[in-house]
Amino acid sequence: MKASCQSLTSSLIKVTGDFLQKYQDFRRDAAKIYVDTIIPGKGDVEKQVNKLIDDAFGLQTDLMNAYDKVSGEGSWKIGARHILVPTKKVTGSLIATERTFVIPATPFDKLTITIKKTDGKAGADIAVCAKYSTGEYFNKKEKSIDKGEETVGREVNFVLDDMADKPTTIHLVHTGLLTNKFEYTVSVEGEFNQDEMEKLGKSSKAA
Repeated sequence: MKASCQSLTSSLIKVTGDFLQKYQDFRRDAAKIYVDTIIPGKGDVEKQVNKLIDDAFGLQTDLMNAYDKVSGEGSWKIGARHILVPTKKVTGSLIATERTFVIPATPFDKLTITIKKTDGKAGADIAVCAKYSTGEYFNKKEKSIDKGEETVGREVNFVLDDMADKPTTIHLVHTGLLTNKFEYTVSVEGEFNQDEMEKLGKSSKAA
């Protein structure tokens, strides 16, 4: 089985649609902070950027809480695992199986996803797929980590641009002998694009 673009649940698509206005309002507020404070370098720029990242994480958390209520999903339930941006490290293990992660719609312009093999003799095929908020395909990237003990420590990076308001799926598929394992970590970082923030901030002022 090859890694593929996994579909989003109808519940997640609905909740994402319900949150789009909140995401757009957040980006307009973030753009104002970029134009008024961050770009001209007023005050503690690093503190301002970190606060925006924290607020973006909180917004995604609110979306996932709403999704949990609608779908009845919970962390105990087997299936796709949801992760938010930024996530420093999620650990997992594949043995003759596959795993899907879902990143809900992100307020960031750029995502960097890193998957690292930490142990085992198996390999993995990996597909990272960005979607529009309605669930349709936007962008797909595929990479593999070869089987064999010599590939322990190897990592692959996926960089996706123009990601504001777009959810993402990460699909890992075990390769190699069925009895061999593939242990891994997943991390996700998000960035605001300064040029996009500046354009959005100026257009908001002109409106």
